[in-house]
Amino acid sequence: MTEPAPSLVVSSQWLADHLADPALRLFDATAGTAVAPGASNAEPARAVFEKAHIPGARYLDLKNELSDTAAALDFTRLAPEAAAAAFARLGVGPDALVVVYSTSTYGWATRVWWLLNDLGFTRVAVLDGGLAKWIKDGRPTASGAQPSYPPASAFTPVTQHLFADLPDVSAAVERGGATLVNALSPDHFSGAVAGPHGRRGRIPGSISLPAGSLVAAADNSLKPLDVLKAEFTARGISPESDVIAYCGSGIAATLDGFVLKALGHDKVRVYDGSLSEWSKDPQRPLEA
Repeated sequence: MTEPAPSLVVSSQWLADHLADPALRLFDATAGTAVAPGASNAEPARAVFEKAHIPGARYLDLKNELSDTAAALDFTRLAPEAAAAAFARLGVGPDALVVVYSTSTYGWATRVWWLLNDLGFTRVAVLDGGLAKWIKDGRPTASGAQPSYPPASAFTPVTQHLFADLPDVSAAVERGGATLVNALSPDHFSGAVAGPHGRRGRIPGSISLPAGSLVAAADNSLKPLDVLKAEFTARGISPESDVIAYCGSGIAATLDGFVLKALGHDKVRVYDGSLSEWSKDPQRPLEA
């Protein structure tokens, strides 16, 4: 490659120019076909991938290959060493350049970006607009199954603490100190629609910033950074804010976190268990 590895977003033009790069590891990380990602029952979308994908891409089964399948909650992150080993099995070694995309919404792709960055691996970017914009830009697709990349040597994980867990969120509810951002739809936020375990509402003190509102409807690209900055600023979130984003299963919230990282925010975490964990216990409060 003749330019530095990207670390956030790449365009379809950039990807088209680099498809032949031997270091490239290109993945479709879609875990379900739902419009709103994060449902705990989302299943791999391998059949959708085999119908149409970017040439050279491989399918990444986020739910079963990069999550702790022994955990009580779907999509629970793996321990650092196990996560690095899982990525190595997928062909992601220390020198890999990872680009990840989704056939539906960004959350599936930004979840993989978040997992890698949490391990200290920064040679990873998300394809702006995913498969939808790739096709809209007139670029070709391929079909059929694809063999996995050859396994790689595992990189050494250096945890960046990009995830929050239940005690962190409980402390934020009880004592403040962190801004809780709900990335689900307004109807989920308000309680008009039931969330996991049939409970309605949001974690007390949360503000609403739906992940879907960060994306341009016309071509599925991310909105311009100045527009995105205004969205967060209007909700009182500054670069100095300590933010914990959450959703249903820690998927959609990674898009909110990803955008904040793109805007230069350092103190951003994603609540891994999100409402799937919080609402499981009826003693934990929800407000609507």
